[in-house]
Amino acid sequence: MKLLLIPDKFEGSLTSEAFSDAFVSGMKKSGVPFSTHYIKATDGGEGFLNTISKYKPCISVDVISENPKGKPIRSYYLYNKQSNSAYIELANASGLQLLSYDERDPMVTSTYGTGLQIKDAVEKGVKHIYVGLGASAANDGGIGIASALGYDFLDERGEVLMPTGSSLQLIQSITETRVSDKLKEVNVHTVHDVVNPLFGKNGAAFVYAKYKGASENTITELNKGLIRLNRVVSEKFKVQYNDLPGAGAAGGAAYGLKAFLGAEFLGAMDFSTELSGIKELLNQEKFDYIITGEGKIDEQNLNSKLLQGVIMLGENYNIPVITMCGALQIPKDALKEKGVFDVVEIQDKDKDLEYNMKNAAMLLAAKTAEYFI
Repeated sequence: MKLLLIPDKFEGSLTSEAFSDAFVSGMKKSGVPFSTHYIKATDGGEGFLNTISKYKPCISVDVISENPKGKPIRSYYLYNKQSNSAYIELANASGLQLLSYDERDPMVTSTYGTGLQIKDAVEKGVKHIYVGLGASAANDGGIGIASALGYDFLDERGEVLMPTGSSLQLIQSITETRVSDKLKEVNVHTVHDVVNPLFGKNGAAFVYAKYKGASENTITELNKGLIRLNRVVSEKFKVQYNDLPGAGAAGGAAYGLKAFLGAEFLGAMDFSTELSGIKELLNQEKFDYIITGEGKIDEQNLNSKLLQGVIMLGENYNIPVITMCGALQIPKDALKEKGVFDVVEIQDKDKDLEYNMKNAAMLLAAKTAEYFI
């Protein structure tokens, strides 16, 4: 049996590499003859740079940046000399993992640190920048990034606002007198795994801000702020990007990158496919199953671009897709209707979340052995 592994990480529990190792361990226990080929995919969030380094010869570029609350930190991005490209992971400077639970507050956090990384690459003459979006601690519509690159957001008195979520509703005008001409020479691409618009019930604030420490009232205020940002941007630049699928990624950072840097949106699976050469592999070899994995499957990530991309890959090459997940919170039929061949839930329902997350590798190996015997 030949198996192609394209798992996502299990957030806070298993990296995609650890998933692969546990799955292989389970297959060995099953006693079934098998071989595997592991593809490291990315959803644009944490681990984006690790995926890049697996497939691209890059050097690490150190940068003094800021965390989501403005504290100076040492950060880095990757640079590929051959293509003169920089790869930047938003979570590296603006991610939730940089803050304690008590520090999370999307009214005061910002993507400014990611903007400093982009600025460094631009000043060094980089012509192509890929920004992986995910796990953001901010909901600032990308004004933090834009501010670091020379855009100023002014209130009704003409005073420069701090580029945070709380400032969004106060924006009256935008100036670009500090923006470097070099920025116009750079092609920017975002890599992300969501299709949410900027605002509204399916937008950045209502869907994701609660995970960043926002209360119900705060979520409503942030949504109003994103509406305000879009109105001012639309009036100044004569564009409408708020309804673009994915504009709400990373607290609206995708929208900001599009509006202020002209970024092109790339789906995470499309990017991963191109990066890893999956299609070339599938044109040369035949696999019995594609195995993918998600830590939790609910209504939100049912429409994950990464999952949908794996399903489409299976359909295009006539390979059944099996999804292994930590917790399944929707009916199996919902996934099967999307094109998944089968779903295997690995959690021990008699144990709590902490146990299941801590023992995810063991549970995955055991369920794999049981399923394939």
